[in-house]
Amino acid sequence: MAFFYFCHQNKNDSTLQKVAKKLRKKDIDKTRKYEKLAKKEAFRIFLHSFMPLLIAVILWMATLTILHLPGISDAVAQSFISFTLDSALVFGKILFIPVASHSFPNITVSGYTMTVVMECTAYNFYIFAFYLSLLSPVNWKQRLITLLIFLGAVFIVNNLRFVTMGFVGKFSPQLFHYIHDYLWNILFGFMVFIIWVWRYKSATGGKESTKPAISG
Repeated sequence: MAFFYFCHQNKNDSTLQKVAKKLRKKDIDKTRKYEKLAKKEAFRIFLHSFMPLLIAVILWMATLTILHLPGISDAVAQSFISFTLDSALVFGKILFIPVASHSFPNITVSGYTMTVVMECTAYNFYIFAFYLSLLSPVNWKQRLITLLIFLGAVFIVNNLRFVTMGFVGKFSPQLFHYIHDYLWNILFGFMVFIIWVWRYKSATGGKESTKPAISG
């Protein structure tokens, strides 16, 4: 009788061990499944948020390449430079700063004359802001608002650059190229990034606009 009880007890213990092992395996499989789904969801959210940025960069680079083609580069440069000179003159009048253009493509700020080239027009930031705004993962109303904010910000900051660089060239000419070539480009890039993040967060309410793929 005792032997039978002992064998029966061993059989029960073995059965419980098998059940526990199956449960552990099921839990492990379930955990792995949810980890896999979580990774897919994280990648999906990443693509939804940053794929427009990647596409904007590709289109931006393609557009810059086209604009620098030999057949159209001169006409494009003249258009951008003319627009920049005219806007700088108007901007100077609004701020009561002596800004003049006595010969194309030169501009004189407070007696300091600078030559405006294609890179001075901020055309690359205008183009990048255009693509970045229209490809943002928000509704079209928010995209257009973002585009107007971008264009206005680049326009104002670029005109301020001409004014400040005129005074820098007049009073600290040794710093002119460092500020013009490095500081302003960094500030432009930082400004574009901050505006895009701000507008994206504002348009989405700080939340991912799509529904999560994982359910409990």
